[in-house]
Amino acid sequence: MTTAIDLVSKPQHGGLVLGISAAAPGVGLTELGAQHGDLIRERVIEHGSALLSGFRWGDWPELDAFVNSVVGRPLDYTERSSPRTELHPGVFTATDHPPTEEIFLHTEQSYNLSVPRYLFFFCRQGAPEGGANTLSDCRALHDALPREIADRFDREGYLLVRNFLPGLGLSWQEAFGTKDREEVRAYCEANSIELEWLDEEHLRTKQVRWAVATHPTTGRRSWFNHMTFFHARTLREEVGEFLLEEYGPWGMPTNTFYADGSEIPDDIVAGLQQAYRDQQIEVTARTGDVLIVDNLSVAHGRESFVPPRELFVSMADALPWSQLRPVERTSAPAAGVAAPGE
Repeated sequence: MTTAIDLVSKPQHGGLVLGISAAAPGVGLTELGAQHGDLIRERVIEHGSALLSGFRWGDWPELDAFVNSVVGRPLDYTERSSPRTELHPGVFTATDHPPTEEIFLHTEQSYNLSVPRYLFFFCRQGAPEGGANTLSDCRALHDALPREIADRFDREGYLLVRNFLPGLGLSWQEAFGTKDREEVRAYCEANSIELEWLDEEHLRTKQVRWAVATHPTTGRRSWFNHMTFFHARTLREEVGEFLLEEYGPWGMPTNTFYADGSEIPDDIVAGLQQAYRDQQIEVTARTGDVLIVDNLSVAHGRESFVPPRELFVSMADALPWSQLRPVERTSAPAAGVAAPGE
C-alpha cells in the first residue's frame, strides 16, 4: 500500500517561487512525482517556479523518472550556445562557466524554433559561498518596458548573428553536434537559419526570432528572447570592448541587432539589462533542493560562487514558437538580412 504524501507549500518572493516540502521527512523524489506530478506542474505554471526541499534523490534514472512524471520526457540540448556535459540522456551539467563569472538572466533556448517549456535544476551540492540562482519575471518585465521599445521588437523580432571560430567559444561541431557540414546545412535550412562559410573553419549564422511570447496556458504576454543575453554589451565590459575592437559587431561569437540588421543603440540595451535587474530575485538552492522553472514566464541566471558546487539541469516539453504567437501562427519572423557591405 502506497503511503499518501502530504505537502507543505509556501509562496516566496512575492509569489514568484512556491516553496514545497513534505510534511514528514524521508520522501523520495520519484515517489513525490508519482503522486503529485500534475499538482507540481500546475503550481509551477501558476507561480512561475517552485523550489522543492527535503526530498531524497540519488542517481540519474531517478531524476529522469521525476521529470517524466511531472511534465514528460527530458529533451536533448540542440543548437548549443554554452558548454555542458551530458550525464544521462536528458540530464546535463548546468552551464560549465567559470565560477567567478555571473551568468546573466535569460530564457533557455528561446532562439530555437522549438523551445523547452520547463527547466529542472537539481542541486547535488550547494556552494559554500554565492551561487544563487537568479530569477526574473518576464511577464512583469514585458509589462514594464516602454511601449515603443516592446512593440517594435514584438512586431519585427530581432536578429541573432553567431560566428563559429576556432578557439573562440563553441565550435560549430559542438554547437550543432556533428562534424558533417551537410548535416549543419540541413539543420539550418529546416530551422530558418541563414549560414555562410567565410573560410574553412569560420561559419557565420543569422536567424531572425520573435521577442515576445504568449503563454499557451495562462495567456500572459512574456518578454521571451535572447536579445539582451547575446548582445555584445552584456559581456563583461573589458571583454566586450576587446571583442568588438578585434572582430567588429558582425564578427562577435554572438551579437544581436534589430531585425533589419541595424545596431541596437547602447542606451536601449542598457535599459533592457536594467529591466531584467528590476525584476530579479535570488534563490539559493541548498544541497538536495530541486528548482523547477516555467521557462516561458521566468528568466534564470546565476551569481558567481566559491566552489565546489554541483547543479544538474533537465529541459522538457518542447513547444514550437508557432504555438507562442497566436496571431501569426508562425515559428519565425521574416528573415533574409545581409551584413553591412554584403
